[in-house]
Amino acid sequence: METFKGTIIISNLSSVLSEEGQWKFPHEFNPANFLNEQGQFEKPEAFMPFSAGLARMELFLILVTLLRWFQFFWPEDAEPDFTPAYGITLRPKPYRVVVRLRQPAII
Repeated sequence: METFKGTIIISNLSSVLSEEGQWKFPHEFNPANFLNEQGQFEKPEAFMPFSAGLARMELFLILVTLLRWFQFFWPEDAEPDFTPAYGITLRPKPYRVVVRLRQPAII
């Protein structure tokens, strides 16, 4: 296969993240994919979130900061739909969430 200068190449990470030989439950998000037989966390070789490196650390810091300052809830009248929306990347379908500022702990 010949690739010409200036060609944009988009890798298909979803094919790796849903490969049947690599995952216990390849076509659904299931935390058991990351647990060994003893129930301990295990990072599979095929797991490549956000490529690697700096973006991973930045996402971790952002998420931890949000979880520290806010509480997130599903609205009472909403049922979450975890079926992914397909495109260049897999993404969640649009959803609503309630966000509340956490109350400071009283010591």
